Amino acid sequence: MTNNPFANDPTVAAEYHDGRWIVRGSTLTTHEVARLQQNLARQVEQINSRRSLSDEAKRIAIARVYRDTRNQIQAAGQAVLDHVTSERARLSRKLFGYEGTADAQTVIVRRDAADRAAKLTDPDEAQRALERAEANGDVHLAQAIAGQAQANMWGDVVNSYLNAHPEAGEAAQQLQQLPNPDDGAWRMRHAMTYSVMPPQELGGLSDYQVDALADTVLDGDTAA
Repeated sequence: MTNNPFANDPTVAAEYHDGRWIVRGSTLTTHEVARLQQNLARQVEQINSRRSLSDEAKRIAIARVYRDTRNQIQAAGQAVLDHVTSERARLSRKLFGYEGTADAQTVIVRRDAADRAAKLTDPDEAQRALERAEANGDVHLAQAIAGQAQANMWGDVVNSYLNAHPEAGEAAQQLQQLPNPDDGAWRMRHAMTYSVMPPQELGGLSDYQVDALADTVLDGDTAA
């Protein structure tokens, strides 16, 4: 078997098949998360090699480096979530909302359209309302209905609006390429990606217990 050419990329899931390595997909990690996890493993190894530390001091030191790593990984995950959320909001405003300023009459019309769209309770009703708005040339109501459909994940209604407005294609494509933070499966994958297993030396402690252990102060604080 030849060496895996993807071995140095922790984000690639590869398999040896029919005499060659092929990419099977992606792993639940990122380069940054993998780097932090590898750094944690090195730190734990270094702590365990310090003969001057008692077993208790080693566990405290390991709890501290694990907590630091966990917090960094969680912060990275939150940064991704914040970016996705803000980008989806920006693109949704561009597609279904309103940008820039407007005169008082337009503001009233938009508010009325938003109130009417908010009363829609199912996709079939929304589809019919969208068709009427488009037929009547009611731009604000059509946009408000599409925005309501987007918020409720009524994909067919959203697609109907986008098909009638091809000029929105680029923003729509960008929005579709972004993950939906409200999707349970995506949130699960995201949580798994930005997580780290505690070292075995911590014996299955909860994060609360790990934090308490990390805050333990020994005489001379030799675990620092």
